[in-house]
Formats: sequence, C-alpha cells, structure tokens
Amino acid sequence: MKFMLSAILIVFVAGTVCGQTSETETLKQQLAEQGRQIEELQQKLTRLETVLGESDALRALLRPAGTVTPVVVAASTVQPPAPTAPLVATKPASAAVGPQAQNQPQVAGFRFGGDFRFRTDAAFRKSSSTTIGLQNVRERYRLRFNMDRDITPDMNAHVQLATGAVNNGITFDQDFAGGVLRHPFFISEAWIEYRPTTKLSLRGGKLEEVFADNSRFLWDDDIRFNGFNERLKMGKVEIRGGQYLLVHPNTFSVPAGSPFLLAGLQQGQIARAAAMFHQGIVVDHALSSTWRGQFIADAHVYRNPNLVALTSTAAGATVTLNPALGIALSGPAPGTGNGTTAPGNAILSARHYQIVRAVYKLDATSIGGRTSLPLSWSIQVARNVGTSQLRDAILSTLSIGRTQEAGEFRASYTFAIKDANSMISQFTDDDLGTGIGTNLMTNHFRLDYAFRRGLVFQNLVFRQTVRRSSNPAESFFVPFGSDTPKTWRYQGQLAISF
Repeated sequence: MKFMLSAILIVFVAGTVCGQTSETETLKQQLAEQGRQIEELQQKLTRLETVLGESDALRALLRPAGTVTPVVVAASTVQPPAPTAPLVATKPASAAVGPQAQNQPQVAGFRFGGDFRFRTDAAFRKSSSTTIGLQNVRERYRLRFNMDRDITPDMNAHVQLATGAVNNGITFDQDFAGGVLRHPFFISEAWIEYRPTTKLSLRGGKLEEVFADNSRFLWDDDIRFNGFNERLKMGKVEIRGGQYLLVHPNTFSVPAGSPFLLAGLQQGQIARAAAMFHQGIVVDHALSSTWRGQFIADAHVYRNPNLVALTSTAAGATVTLNPALGIALSGPAPGTGNGTTAPGNAILSARHYQIVRAVYKLDATSIGGRTSLPLSWSIQVARNVGTSQLRDAILSTLSIGRTQEAGEFRASYTFAIKDANSMISQFTDDDLGTGIGTNLMTNHFRLDYAFRRGLVFQNLVFRQTVRRSSNPAESFFVPFGSDTPKTWRYQGQLAISF
C-alpha cells in the first residue's frame, strides 16, 4: 500500500515539474519573439527618423504621454540689435546650428523661428538757413521668419523672410502707411553652409556680413550681402573672410547720357562691377572665470565704390537697382552721408575705400556673483587708408544687464564718430546715423526691460551732430553741414521672439 502511494506521489510530482518546464519554455519563446519584434520596431523607427531628419515632432508623437518637452527660445532672438555682442564668434539666431537649434520647433527636419517688433519712431530737427527741419513721428513694425534644414550631417540651408521697403536695404521696418494695402514680405536671407570639419565653415548666398556684430559701427544690423564668407577656427583664433558682389552693371560700353556718367565713368567705357572683400582675424582670451576678452583686426576693400553711391541717386537707381530686381523702384537707396566731388553726383571725394579696423571687447559674465548683471565694454577704431582726410571713425559702448528672463533689465551707452570718408554710408547704421550714416557724432542711450522671456520693452535715444560742412575749394560736398541743428530720435518698441 505504501509502495503504491509512493509511486502515485512520484508520478504526480514528475508531471507537475514537466508541466512547469513546458510553461517555462513557452514563456522563454514568447519573450524571445517579443524581443525580436521590439528590435524590428526600433530599426524601423531609426530609419523613419533618418528620413525625416530626426524630427522633434516625430519624437514628441512617440514619447509617452505625460513627458514634457521644454521649449528653448534662443536668447539672441530676444535681444534686439545691440551695441554689445557676445565676445565669441556668433551667428544670428536664425542661423543657429547645433543643440540649441535642434530644440527649436521642427517639422520634417525643418527648424522654424522668428521675431516680431512693434516700434514708435520719432525724429526731430530744427530748421536753419541751410537745412530743412525734420519732424517724423511714425509707427512701424518688423517681422522676420526663419527656416533651417540640415541637408546632410555637414551641410545645412537657411532662409529668412522679412518685411521692409524693397528700395531700403538697411532696415526691415515697415511703416504704418499705404492706407489698407498689404505690405510686402521678401527673401532677406538665403544661403547654404558647408562644414567639412567642426573648425571650418563655408557659406554662399544672401547672408550676413562675416564680421557683423550688431554694434552699429561698420554695418547696419539689417543689411545682408550677396556673396560668400568663410570661417576657420583654430583654438582661440578664428580667421574670417568675405567676398561680396554689390552692383553688376552688365554694360560693355557706357552710352551718352547714361547715369553711369554721374559715377565718373566715361562714354564708351566698360562699366565694371562693384564688389567688396573683407578679411581678418578674431582672437579670444580668458582673463579669469568671470572675465573674457576678444581682439579683432580686419580690413575691407571696395572695388568701384562710386557705383554704390550711384544707387542713392534718382537716376542711378534706374541702372543699378531696378534691373537686378526686375521692377521700377519708387526711389533710390538711402544713405548719402559720404563726401562727393560735386553736389548731386556719385563720385566719392575719397579716391579709394580701403578700411582697416581694430576692436577690443571686454566681457564679465556677472557682477557681484549676479549672472543677471553681466557687464560688457567695447571699443572700435577704423581708418580709410585710401584717402588722406576725414577718414577716421570710433565707437565705444558700455552695457550692463540682460533681458533673458522676466524682470531683468539692460542699460547701455554708446558714443560714436564717423567722418565723411571713413566708411560707406549706404551700409552703416541708419539709427545711429539717422539720414546720413557718416559725417556725424552721436550719443546713444538705451534701456530695456523684460516683461517675460521673449517679450522685451526697449527704449533707445539718439542725439546726432553733423561734423563737417561742404568745402568747394577741395571739391568736397556733403548733404548736411556743421551748422545743421542737432537731430534727436527716440524709439520705443516691444520685441517678441518665437
């Protein structure tokens, strides 16, 4: 009896163990199958992300519910064009490439961003016996929309659409004018960048000048050139170069009565293109964990600069600007502060424009340990070595604070002198140099306050004095003389980045 019970027990236990073993094998097979399926899904997901340029929008769809993706707004899009740029080599926010740009909103690999600015702009000047007065109070706005796309791991493309009058290349602002007609929206930037290594960048298209720094000195922050530029970074040293095509007359023989005669060309002569070449070096150095410095030395040379001056004459615009755009402009380009050899012509009194510049910037990331109070000081000097008189320019800026977060403020002061032959007036800042660009001395005060991240209230005041008068004995003529009353200008604006 005991033997039978023992046999039954042994058979029962053996059956149970065999059943468990069978179930275990089944579970192992199911886990292996699920692992294979997960691996296949991961491979498909990787291929899909590659096709879509690793789109953040796709990741958001595949991320589990409840996961929040932070939205990063580039601080440089919050900051307006300002006298104090970061000391490192910078790019506009629209052209950002890297981790910050990858956090911008994306669709199928395209990164989007932009900014909107609403401005009250008021300029005043008394009249005199030689100068007409100025009273221009207006509302203006600026809208810029940026699109970026990585074509390959070492190449990307960028496009910017912006508002602004088509005959004014030194501002994106659009006046509240024209009744209820719709304002135009133009291509302001369009370039391709090739980065064969992390140290080398090559760009071509319509782009920002390679030494642009939003300082209001050489270039207006809204100006964009057609051409190419290069950057090579070697440790703390960066070498830069730019080649830009300005005016292409496409005229083999200048005919009688041609507007090109106003620029000094002769009848029957070939009207050769105007161009600019800009090369230089940037050196960064750290003084401490808080203080950094940067030194810049560069030179830019113009070929046939008279053709640039010709764009600011009514007759000249018909042969320099209209053919390039395919439309008849309502007026010439602004910026007539340079000296010419006669009233109304486009022969510059400076025989050549060969401008050398030196810059030093000093930057503290905080004051008293407060990162919301960075300090920045810069000084720039330039000389046009292509002439012997009225050829110098200087600008210095002191800035404290920032406007990245709610409640933060920024204050700055800028002093500038730009003689009539120091630089091309059609390209330099049109706020600091209201109406003329050069032949001026300006004091500029600024105070900004951040209501919240991405929303900044900015206040800018300019006080401008004309430096030199025309001198017929030296064949030197400028549109405004030293007896011109001071020009005051105020800009109050809301700047929004998105």
